[in-house]
Amino acid sequence: MKKYIIILFVLAFAFPAFAQESGNQDVKELIILHWNDFHSRNMPYKVNKKDSTGAQTQIYVGGTASMLGYLNKYRDDKSLVLNGGDDYQGTPISSITRGYSQIELLNLYNLDAFVLGNHDFDYGMYTLDSALKGANFPFLAANIAVKGTNKTFGKPYLVKEVNGIKIGIIGVVPKDLMTLTLPKNVGDLTMLNTDSVIAAGITILKKENCNLIVLLSHNGVDRDRDFAEKFHKDIDVIIGGHSHSVIFKPEIVNGVIICQAGSYGRDLGKLDLKVDITKDTVVKYFGKLYETKLDSNIFDKPAMEKVEGMISAIEPEMKKPIGKLLSDWKKSSLGQWEADAIRDKLQTDISFLNGGSIRKTMIAGDITVGDIWEINPFGNSMMKFSVSGKSIRKMLAYNLRSLSKIKDNPEYDNILVSGLYVELNSKEITEDSGDFIKKILVNGNPLDENKQYTVSSNNYVVSQMKKYFGEIPDKIEAEDTNILDRDLIIEAVQKQKEINSVFEKRIVDLSAE
Repeated sequence: MKKYIIILFVLAFAFPAFAQESGNQDVKELIILHWNDFHSRNMPYKVNKKDSTGAQTQIYVGGTASMLGYLNKYRDDKSLVLNGGDDYQGTPISSITRGYSQIELLNLYNLDAFVLGNHDFDYGMYTLDSALKGANFPFLAANIAVKGTNKTFGKPYLVKEVNGIKIGIIGVVPKDLMTLTLPKNVGDLTMLNTDSVIAAGITILKKENCNLIVLLSHNGVDRDRDFAEKFHKDIDVIIGGHSHSVIFKPEIVNGVIICQAGSYGRDLGKLDLKVDITKDTVVKYFGKLYETKLDSNIFDKPAMEKVEGMISAIEPEMKKPIGKLLSDWKKSSLGQWEADAIRDKLQTDISFLNGGSIRKTMIAGDITVGDIWEINPFGNSMMKFSVSGKSIRKMLAYNLRSLSKIKDNPEYDNILVSGLYVELNSKEITEDSGDFIKKILVNGNPLDENKQYTVSSNNYVVSQMKKYFGEIPDKIEAEDTNILDRDLIIEAVQKQKEINSVFEKRIVDLSAE
C-alpha cells in the first residue's frame, strides 16, 4: 500500500545486487520474477543476434525448459513469480490440445499468480474453464464476470506474504477483450469497469494491511501507464503483458514501477525491490531482463523431456518441408504475401488481413508445415463479401484514422491489404472527414465508388468489422468458404515452392515521403 515512494535512481542502477540495510529490520527484500505472452513457444527457437564484433549470428532462445531453468536460477525464498497472460495460442500443440498442454506446463513453474490474457480465451470460455480446473496456480481476472452470476471468471485479487512483506495482487484482463477474440468465445461473459474493479481491489487490500500492491495487467504498456497515472497513490508495481513490450529497465510513471518482458519466452524479467514494511514504501528498485539463451547447464531436463513427449506424435508431420524461403519473412512482407495468397485463392478484388493474425516471423531457409501452423495458429476460416467503392473509401478512412492514434505496437491492429494502393496525408487527418486520402487504386485502376467490389478476409475481421472499419453503409453478407487460413497458406507455399517476398508500399503517407 503506497503512502509514498522513494526512488534512489543512482544507487538502484549502480548496485543491482542490493546489500542488506544494516540495522534496519523494517526494510525487506523482494524479487519479482515475471514473463508474459509465451504463446505456447514450448520449444527453443532461433533468433538473429549480433555478436560482440557486430557480426550477425543465430542463437536458440526460449522454450519451457529454458524458462524454468532461468526461473530456478534466480528464484529463492524472497521471490514472487508472476505471469502476465497469453500462454495459449501460437504452436500446433496448443491448438491440437485446445490449451490443455499449456496448463500442464504452467503447473511446472510453481506460479504465485497468472492473469488471463485475451488469447487464453481463443478456444472458448468453457474450454478454458475446464482446463483451468487442472491448474495448481491461482489465476486472476477481476474485470470480467460470468453472465447471470455475481462471480468473476478468475479471482479478482489475492494476498501473498513473501519474506515478511504482505503483497496484494490485482489481476485485470484486456479492457477490450470482447473485440480481441471471436464473439462466440466470450458470449457468456461480460466486462466490468476496469478502473472500478482496480479501485475496489485497492480498498480491500488496504484493509488487509498490505505493504505492497501489484497490478498484474494484460492490457499493454500504454494502458499500464494510464493505470499508473490514475492509481499512483496506491499501486506500487505494474507487471504487464499484451503489447509484447521489451522493457529492459523499468519505466517509472508517477512513482509506479512498470515492467514487461517482451514475448515468446525470450526474456525473463527480474525486479529487485527493497520495501520498508513500516512505511509501506519501496525504497530501492532494480529491474532487468535476462535472455533465456539455450544453455545445457541451465535448462530443466525433465521439463524438456515432458515437452518432447507432448509433441512426439505430431512432430514428423510438422517437420515436413513444403517450400523454401529465400529472404527473411518479417511481419510486413509476410502479411502482404499472405494477403495476396488469400486474394488469389478466393478470386476477389481486394483482401484485408489483420496484422495480429501473423504470429511469427521467419529466418530464410526451409518452410515446414509446423512453421505455417505457428505463423497462423488461430485456424481462422476464410470469408468473402461484396461492398461498394464508396464503402471501401469510408472503411479505409476509419481504419487509417484509428491507426494514427495507436502508439503501442500498431502492427497488431493495422490492416494488411492486397489489390489496393492508397496515398494519404496523415497531417490532414480529422475526425469527420476522409479527405486526407488522396488516391485509391484497385488493381491499378481508380476506385469507382458506384461499383461493387469483392473482398476476402478471415472470420475474425468479419466478426469485428466495426472495430476495424467503423459503421459501414452497406449491409455485409459474408460467405464462409470453410477454408482455414493455415491450409490455404500451406497450399500457396507448396504451389510457389521458392518465396522471395519483398515488402511493397501499398499505403503511402505523402507527408512522410
